[in-house]
Amino acid sequence: MNGVQQITAVHDIALITFNKAPAKLDFIAHIFTAFSAGHINIDMISQTPPQGEFVNLSFTVEDKDLASALSIITKIREDYPSIKPMVSSGNCKISLFGEEMREQYGVAAAAIAAVAKADTEILVITTSEIDISFLFTEANYHDALIALEEEFQVKE
Repeated sequence: MNGVQQITAVHDIALITFNKAPAKLDFIAHIFTAFSAGHINIDMISQTPPQGEFVNLSFTVEDKDLASALSIITKIREDYPSIKPMVSSGNCKISLFGEEMREQYGVAAAAIAAVAKADTEILVITTSEIDISFLFTEANYHDALIALEEEFQVKE
């Protein structure tokens, strides 16, 4: 087996990134609490290591929640005017799932190499022991999906 049992895709995903966000956990907790209070599910959380007093923090939400998310971002910027939010909607998440990933090396390497051969760009990668999720623009989604299906011999 190649480590991947299932490939799934979810369309209409928005990527939210806070560049130069304070590297303090109370700030990050403030963001996630605000989104939770707005009944918005956050997915694909990615944070850079602290660079001095700052981090870059990215996460995804469903496009259907984007208007509410923008309202929350506006309120957050009132309290933290130095943060630089960026929002990109209309993206697609492709997830690779496999129980074997827990003990098999090279699955992420094979996936990234396959996507590279397809000449696509990955916006965000998140992982767990049994899941690798990639965020692509809708324009890159189809080529990336075909490349991953071919690499792992699994259809969405």
